[in-house]
Amino acid sequence: MRQTQNQTIRLILADDHTVLRAGLRAFLTDQKDPTIAVIAEASSGEEAVEAVERLAPDLLLLDLSMPGLGGLGAVMELRRRGWTTPILILTQHAESVSVQRALEARANGYILKTARGEDLVSAIRAVLSGGTYIDPTLAGALVMARTQRGARPPEDDAFDTLTPREREILKLIAEGYSNKDISDALSIAVKTVMAHRANLMDKLDIHNRSKLVQFAIHVGLLPME
Repeated sequence: MRQTQNQTIRLILADDHTVLRAGLRAFLTDQKDPTIAVIAEASSGEEAVEAVERLAPDLLLLDLSMPGLGGLGAVMELRRRGWTTPILILTQHAESVSVQRALEARANGYILKTARGEDLVSAIRAVLSGGTYIDPTLAGALVMARTQRGARPPEDDAFDTLTPREREILKLIAEGYSNKDISDALSIAVKTVMAHRANLMDKLDIHNRSKLVQFAIHVGLLPME
């Protein structure tokens, strides 16, 4: 959606830190060019997806590191469901692989939480006008990483074979959740978790947790600290 100066941008803010959301809400709603209205907040990927489906915002401002589905999973799920809502990632993670994975998932922009307020507003304008915004401090590293990588890594192709639920469970496994923990978090049976776990391990040809963690980091599903 393209915005004009006189339109108010209806924005959903997704971050699992309440204090940060409060600060961002105050900053964003104080803007006049463009005028921004924060119409909902979310603290998880699932909540972000639900809010977009319920409210159809002009923009989703989304953190990567959130409980459950997470930010990256939310982007993938929204695109899978056909939503073209502009999505701007606002995160602390400065790894080029995280930027690459977010763009491959069809996020429209990526900016760090250390950015200045005016840069955040510029990023919002850019993605709403149909462009792609990359934090200037990351652009050079991203180009270099793409050049060095050359052909698409086989890990990326393997990741694409996973269903949204398998990606969600992979993220939770990598974060140290047990089968029972995952069952409780996703409200599904332990046997269902075990079946998804077996399927994703077979698809990836990875059969131990440490290698799953490495894989999750490589594809940007579990950003490096």
